[in-house]
Amino acid sequence: METTILRRLRARLAHRGHNGRAWHTIGLGFLAMLLSAAGALAAEPPAKPPRTWPQAYTVERHDARGLVTLRTPYYAVEHDLKQGGAIARITLSHGKAANLLVRPIETRIRDENQAVLSDLADSAPVVTHRREGLHEIVTVQGELKHADGRPSGFRVKTVFEYRWGYVKIRKEFQGPAGARVRGVAPLVTTLVPSLSDYGYREGLTEDDGAPPFSFGSNRWARLRLGHPADKPLQTRHVPRSMIFADPGIEGLEWFVGSDLAQWDLQWTGRRGQGRCLLEPSSSPPGLALSVWPLWSPDQSIALPAACVLDFYVAFPILEGHAHRPWLHTSFNRNRGDWVPEETIRRWAEKGIQTVHCHNDGDYYGDGLFWRDGSYPPYPDMDRYNKVLTDCRRVGIRTATYFSNKELHPSTKEFQEHGQTWARTNRKGAMQHNFFRPHSEFGAQMCLRSGWSDFLKFSIDRVLKNHPLDGVYFDWNVALLCCNPLHEKKTDPAARADGHWDMDELLDLMEWTRRRVGPGGLVIVHNTTTPMFATENFADYVVATEWGYRKWKDQAPDLDELPLEWSLAGAIPRGVISYGVLDAKSPRRLHRLFALEAFLGGVAPWPASDETFELLPLLKPLGDIASYRFADWRNQAVRLSHPRCAAAVYSRPGEAYVLLANLDAQPREITCVLRPDTLPYPIASIAEARLAATTAPDKTLDPSGSGALDARELTGNGIRLTVPGDGAMLLHVH
Repeated sequence: METTILRRLRARLAHRGHNGRAWHTIGLGFLAMLLSAAGALAAEPPAKPPRTWPQAYTVERHDARGLVTLRTPYYAVEHDLKQGGAIARITLSHGKAANLLVRPIETRIRDENQAVLSDLADSAPVVTHRREGLHEIVTVQGELKHADGRPSGFRVKTVFEYRWGYVKIRKEFQGPAGARVRGVAPLVTTLVPSLSDYGYREGLTEDDGAPPFSFGSNRWARLRLGHPADKPLQTRHVPRSMIFADPGIEGLEWFVGSDLAQWDLQWTGRRGQGRCLLEPSSSPPGLALSVWPLWSPDQSIALPAACVLDFYVAFPILEGHAHRPWLHTSFNRNRGDWVPEETIRRWAEKGIQTVHCHNDGDYYGDGLFWRDGSYPPYPDMDRYNKVLTDCRRVGIRTATYFSNKELHPSTKEFQEHGQTWARTNRKGAMQHNFFRPHSEFGAQMCLRSGWSDFLKFSIDRVLKNHPLDGVYFDWNVALLCCNPLHEKKTDPAARADGHWDMDELLDLMEWTRRRVGPGGLVIVHNTTTPMFATENFADYVVATEWGYRKWKDQAPDLDELPLEWSLAGAIPRGVISYGVLDAKSPRRLHRLFALEAFLGGVAPWPASDETFELLPLLKPLGDIASYRFADWRNQAVRLSHPRCAAAVYSRPGEAYVLLANLDAQPREITCVLRPDTLPYPIASIAEARLAATTAPDKTLDPSGSGALDARELTGNGIRLTVPGDGAMLLHVH
């Protein structure tokens, strides 16, 4: 099939044919060449879309087996039609567990006689399916029955809206006239035991004693089978979100929709009447999770006539290969001393991949900074464009900072709409963010308002007018808001039920990916609040800016690093050092920070001098994306000293082992490799060698490496001396 361009060219050549035989001959020859090239291109398979770009689901229904499976190249979700149409299996193509669920995601009601009614007892629900664009809609209508199959009169309609990397779920409950209940749970399940590290964002508000503008950072914990010190979680307030991970490998998350009144008020009009319970399960082994927005042990409650709950289930989109260390830096106007072209060339030579303009405050006291929501920010935007163009010329991708929550009070939009769009507390006050007295970043807005449309307009305006690859999002998080105008109430003095802007944040992330395109750049910063559902649309994630203890005399043990350090390993992450280190911290700690980052498959952010000192260690690998990565928790390498650790890069037939010593003194250790437990198992090792070594004072060239005894390495182990604060790279094949 001819393209539009070729059709136009053919028409133009035909029109010019009267100008002479020579032109006609050349034109037809040129056209034939183009048509031949076009045919060759058409014969090539289309390029694989990136992980961040939404793709269509494949839907398979097997009535005889009672299954409906929705599948993408990255994950599959299975409904069991013989157990209420419930989600019974979630598996990640490049994950570890065959099923992240030990038991299906069940819906329960405890009736007034305390009988437990379940949708899993309905063996013949009505299940329909339709498609809307790339989204798949599965609707299940069934009955909540007694364990022996007796009917109860309670029904539930569940709508599963499958989007990219997550499922939006709506449950609508109905009961017999005058029905009373003691509990309602839209989610009861048992998770696979490996999802032992978790975080949850509390469901507390000002009414419960929380600070008016609480950020709602995750509370992190572990629940491991066989570890009595790991305590179960039980709370009367349903968390707004819960994220579970097999660290560095895979994960699962659950979170509620924007309308928090569904979870807090629709049952009794009072908060704190629910229960969320996470506890070990022995039969079957796993982590038993139940979410009850209504839990009344003492009395029954009349079931509301209209009873709706909106929530989500999400999972990381895993590509199944190692990530190149993400090397990033930033720039700003700097009093008009823009980044010179020579500096940008040096960035590229060092390996910097992305940069962004970050100038959201009056850092230099000259009044020239990018006020959130304003445009244009500078009098010399041509200089801004030159930095972007110079970066593009040397292959560095660029973005500009946007805050999802801040609007500067100097803008016309704030003056006209600030109070309407604002994130407010119970008293109607809005929060202003200052980085020094009388110098403001901006006032906090809520995406569940006209702020969302204006933010999209602002982003689009900048991308249209400047040679950017994409955006950098700060405050990429849903936050509690008490502005009644965002709840369809017309009186700004009315009492809000309470909401957060979760639905709108997801919408913004999907819109942003569409706006920048499949090859565009999306960087998100979500310290202490990582989310699989939002990160699935991002190319890179910035984490760990604050919220964790400072590093003092030595780096913490790897086991003490925050879960968000690498999370589930789905996406290149940058871990911020200035949250735990400061200007007075010794350079040794900066080096250890970089070592621990590399052992986790992430990189310091922004890229530090210590990052570039360690990078040559990975040069022997070549194409890092051709490997699978297993972090310091891998089971393939065993070291004899607790302050030494190893990470693995593995591909068929060979592997590289990165060894690091987190002590200042050299350590002689025994290193044992179990090649059959590598990400790509190897039956036997034919050769082993030391590929490179680095220490704070020097780097040994790979040409000086030596052969190692492969039999000893895979037997009782070999003795190695790892430099203090240093690392070694071993190669086996």
